[in-house]
Amino acid sequence: MSKFFDYSDTEDTPQWFHIRARDTDMDKVITFWLWGDSELHIRELLDNKSYKDIEWIKPIGLTLPFV
Repeated sequence: MSKFFDYSDTEDTPQWFHIRARDTDMDKVITFWLWGDSELHIRELLDNKSYKDIEWIKPIGLTLPFV
């Protein structure tokens, strides 16, 4: 695998993450789900967008709870 896709030193299995963070564009705290390789990968995605003050990131697994 190329270094472009390597987000961490450890190999994690891709899964859903439940996230609660502040969206600075709307100035609101929102809860949402993202698919990612690891928590570090999710944090990198959130840093690239307008999400700050991350309250929590919880790994969910391969299936969303409401599906």
